Amino acid sequence: MADTGSTHWCDSVAFELIGTDATTFRGDDLRANFRFKELQLSAENCEFCASFARLIDYRSKQEATRLHNYRYSSRPDGELGKPTEEDMQNAQVQIAIEGAREARNWSFGFEGVSHRSVMEVWVAIGGSSSLHFQILLQRAGPGGRVPVKHRPEGYGEDTITYNAPGGWRDTSLDDNGPVPPATLVASLQPALGRPRPLVVDYTMLRGWLDICLSHENHNLCRQDDGGSRLQGLRLVDVENMCIWDTDGQETPPFATLSYVWGTEPFLRLVKDNLDTLLEPGSLRKASLPLTISDAMEVCRNLHIRYIWIDSLCIIQDDESDMIEIIDSMDSIYRQSILTIVAAAGVNAHAGIPGVRPGTRTLVQQQLEVRGVPLIDSVDHRQVRMQTQYEEPEWIAGTPWAQRAWTFQEALVSRRILFFTAELVYWSCREGLLSEDTVEHSEFQQGTFSKWSHVRLDDTFSKLEYQHIATTFSRRRLTFESDMGRAYLGTQNYLDKKWSGQMFSWGIPHGAFGSILVWEWAFYTSRRRRQGTHPIKQADGTIARVAFPTWSWMGWIEGGQLVHFFGDEPGAHSPLFYTFNRALELVKIRDGQDRIRRPKPIVDLLLDESIGSDEVSPGRKTELQEADIPLGISSTPFLKHSALMFYSQTVEVRYDSSEWFEATSILDTPSGLKMTRREYPFPIMIAGKFYQITEENQKDERSHENKKESLRNIKLAVVFGGQMTKPKNFRGKYRIYIWPIIETTPGVCVRASYMSTVIFQELWDILPRKKWELISIV
Repeated sequence: MADTGSTHWCDSVAFELIGTDATTFRGDDLRANFRFKELQLSAENCEFCASFARLIDYRSKQEATRLHNYRYSSRPDGELGKPTEEDMQNAQVQIAIEGAREARNWSFGFEGVSHRSVMEVWVAIGGSSSLHFQILLQRAGPGGRVPVKHRPEGYGEDTITYNAPGGWRDTSLDDNGPVPPATLVASLQPALGRPRPLVVDYTMLRGWLDICLSHENHNLCRQDDGGSRLQGLRLVDVENMCIWDTDGQETPPFATLSYVWGTEPFLRLVKDNLDTLLEPGSLRKASLPLTISDAMEVCRNLHIRYIWIDSLCIIQDDESDMIEIIDSMDSIYRQSILTIVAAAGVNAHAGIPGVRPGTRTLVQQQLEVRGVPLIDSVDHRQVRMQTQYEEPEWIAGTPWAQRAWTFQEALVSRRILFFTAELVYWSCREGLLSEDTVEHSEFQQGTFSKWSHVRLDDTFSKLEYQHIATTFSRRRLTFESDMGRAYLGTQNYLDKKWSGQMFSWGIPHGAFGSILVWEWAFYTSRRRRQGTHPIKQADGTIARVAFPTWSWMGWIEGGQLVHFFGDEPGAHSPLFYTFNRALELVKIRDGQDRIRRPKPIVDLLLDESIGSDEVSPGRKTELQEADIPLGISSTPFLKHSALMFYSQTVEVRYDSSEWFEATSILDTPSGLKMTRREYPFPIMIAGKFYQITEENQKDERSHENKKESLRNIKLAVVFGGQMTKPKNFRGKYRIYIWPIIETTPGVCVRASYMSTVIFQELWDILPRKKWELISIV
């Protein structure tokens, strides 16, 4: 740490690189590490150090820091501890100038990404508070001692050059001695920080909407503008303050609201109040929850007359109305001109921050160092390195992002205003904007144009699907039977986006076999999902269908989907069949959109020639209507959840008295996944693990002393693929098997949510094999 003379620590840090496209982001001049009391000492002779110290001290005392960074420790009296003066003196401060940090919109593809160079600050306060938080600083405009080229917001360019004698870093050394300074050291990136008002500036928000509506590079955002509009939709008229039934007319431009309902009661549309709420002015007299009234205020200020709000536009006590509209949720949110996301509220009464005075509190601090203007960002999480399919951190921790229903509402929307606790974000299919960042949304130009050939606009992507399903699976439902309806909009959207990609209970047909071997991260209390999913059938009747055990939708509790199984080369899978909504038998065309389609599982298991279309007698693969088990063909609601395929099974015995329940993932048997080439190997049945031993497979007469505890279980093959590592096993096949239990003649369920994966050579020696039709619900 520098002394208090004419030289300070900040003289040796490359602040000039913040907000530029320079690529020299390495070296000691990009980082610093010191205690807060040392910073205060430097502040006596340095205005930047003084401003920087005030910023850290201010942030340490803000409620927003406690809520939206990490944590304060809890004191014995239950109050949240805040840093004392002594705590602050000993606080550790680290800074780093970071390049190529990503600002990513709320999407699951390559679109909507920009890179920024910023200053990241980490503060660790020990003692009684144990507070750890982070601050992000952005460049707030041109300046500094390096020549820069600046492109301002909007169009055109201007160049700002600083040629002061003895400029910072005006020479460098190589093997031949001093190197003259470059004519142009760096260009400013289009992203610049700016002050965020405590009350929303609607002129700014309307400007974002106008850019997206009119800019030629936003074709993705306009792709659902044309064509026929939804018919017969109810909307909230924010001018006449009533519900408006379009009554078959073409629907005008409208906004949508995505929010968390919560458990506290609030006004909802029901049969008894429908006529009243259709009357002009009725909503002025009604007691509306703050989130809904704030959303209507946003619409008025953005000059959007109509908004669709589920609680006021769906008759909540009319199941037929609910199912019909919920089945069209993706179309409603996709065709809306804008979706308002109330991300910070835990319920409908929470309101939308920034709409009313006093609902946002964080005041930004402006600093300057060597002519470089800086300003702190309201939310340090908006710029992060992440994969293209991750949900951005700036939204992932909000109450809105914990709920399953809200996921589809954002995914299908073309334009979104995310209202977080202290900041409003604009996210469309092309980019991200925020109140505290000046940036024109011309993303993916120039630097990222090389990705244009892999943009995920209309082709099936297994990886994109997996990340969407994984993100959704982490979200919660108040009623677990809502799982199917909460995911339906996502499924419908992906079906249309991928040009007719069919789905069965959340699993896309384009990679059905490999995705069918989904796994849940281990969790000891996982169980089958309760309740039923209502399906409106072709004849108008409603079927209540139990969630199938073969889909990840059919299981609840704990963790997230693990999606790295079933991706092996040399894939083999059965020919799968399901029923559509009209109860017609559908052959799943697995791999239709993939370069490598899976080969028939019969070729792998029964030594048929690879790729042969001929199957010897008794080894049937094609399903006919006459083959469907009576238990399914005679029970319409079972058809909706049935998965049928021909494959090989074995019947093995296990000792029901010898089992154990894992208490953590570390207790999960290592042999459960691809490590067993010989007996014994484990299987999971109803949450308990059992060993399949060679001894128990012998003739039953040799097990008289264990006869009462021995049980039979059927194992069915659902997938096969080649090992890629370790090297000595490369090319060998592993087999995915499910323990299944017959509930009625010809109808089975999965015995647990975990597969067993073994080497083919072990499968080959198992007894009592049979090639048969497997029907799982």
